[in-house]
Amino acid sequence: MQIEPKSTVAERSADERAQRLSRLFLALGFYLALFGLCCGAIASADTWWHLATGRWIVGHHAIPHTDPFSFSAGGKSWIAHEYLTDILMFYLHSAGGFIALAVVNALLLTLAFGVTAQTARAPRWLAFAAALFAAFAARPAFAVRPQSLSLALAAAFLWIIRESLHRYMPRWLIALPCLMLLWVQLHAGYLLGIGFIGLLLFAEMLDWLLKRGETTPGEWLPLGFAGIGCVAVVPLNPNGVAMLTFPFFVMRMKINETIAEWRPANLHDPHLYPFMALAVITLLAMLLSKKRYRPGQFAIYGLLLAAALKSARNISVFCLVAVLLLADHLWLPESPEFFKKVSVRFQAIAAAGVLMLAGYFCAHAASAGLAFQALAEKNLYPRDAVNYIAVHHLPPNILNDYTFGGYMIWRLYPEYQVYVDGRADLYGDEFLAKYLEIYEGESDPRPFLDRNRINTVILAPSSKLSTLLRMLSLNGDWQLEFEDLHAVIFVRRNSLP
Repeated sequence: MQIEPKSTVAERSADERAQRLSRLFLALGFYLALFGLCCGAIASADTWWHLATGRWIVGHHAIPHTDPFSFSAGGKSWIAHEYLTDILMFYLHSAGGFIALAVVNALLLTLAFGVTAQTARAPRWLAFAAALFAAFAARPAFAVRPQSLSLALAAAFLWIIRESLHRYMPRWLIALPCLMLLWVQLHAGYLLGIGFIGLLLFAEMLDWLLKRGETTPGEWLPLGFAGIGCVAVVPLNPNGVAMLTFPFFVMRMKINETIAEWRPANLHDPHLYPFMALAVITLLAMLLSKKRYRPGQFAIYGLLLAAALKSARNISVFCLVAVLLLADHLWLPESPEFFKKVSVRFQAIAAAGVLMLAGYFCAHAASAGLAFQALAEKNLYPRDAVNYIAVHHLPPNILNDYTFGGYMIWRLYPEYQVYVDGRADLYGDEFLAKYLEIYEGESDPRPFLDRNRINTVILAPSSKLSTLLRMLSLNGDWQLEFEDLHAVIFVRRNSLP
């Protein structure tokens, strides 16, 4: 029996510690850089009515089933499908304002792409690089909204499904219905989790039929039962079985053709160039991969890319799954002999350098993103115009810009109710089509304003309806009451005291 010298054992132990330190520095650097990328999300027009809903629920100790916020749809049945998220958002905002909301939102997005990187069957640094690229590509779709929770839960679904299939650990799948029970209280995006189960089952079946699979039908069966369990728990929410059909109702609405996030991705927008680059590079990696050809993965890629091109809100979902496809199939030439001889201690020093750079980037990106959040209300929303309405007690029955509705609910309810806001599912296609006809100046607005007893109008200064009201204010029943860069207010003359 040969005994190793103590010096050799000590050197090996030191090398192992250096390797562990390198891995730790690399992981910390990855998460810091990822958090910095995710800090750019800003409050959307819908963020405000989510806050107002949370405030209403906390104040009334109940979940609304009819609309309390608008005079045009007041009392109409409303599915507040994000009620739990709205409560959490309200408490966060109460504790730390928009800074708290932005930080938690960035953490959720970081968790989503971080978990997906951990799911990839690839060298850790390669998975980290793919996740950073994908998060950068998805940035235009990020916002401080409940969708961030859905993205994090979707990543958890992917991780559980992959681990259970490739390690054949079916017991893990019981976590899916449990997560689904939580998800359906948070957001109607729960359908994404069920969709992932169906999509991955389809991919595994296609691979098996074409004799390219890595699993057998017996290994899919537990996943199928988990999918049935996920569907079964959906009605266990305050809105009951209505939540089973609600996502499909929203997706079929015709008004989606005019809402930016539902419209097809504008590939001429420079902000989407990273997304297009990710799509191309991922496809090339799959085509040139040295791994076993998997038709099912190409089917997943094609279906999710088509969904992202059809609706911009799906870009982040494609980018999330692209992390797995890119990391799994991207291969690089073997390292030159020189790099193989680099000591593990030097690798640790290099990893420490990466950590420092990532920390600097995170601090810079996070401070810039959070500083913008502090100014978002003033720079993006009609803060001064809404203050004017509240201070001067302008007459109620306010016709408002669609994008102003959520902010006005947050600032003016219950003293005022809005005409319309971002809850398109509440108002319906017919109502919104008529609203857009008036807003776009396609017909004389006076009969509409009289019929709905509108006394105050607040619009974007560049809107066509505001141009028509400027003309009417010269010698008609309306007068210009307030104007700044963000909003213009008109008031019916005979409604003023």
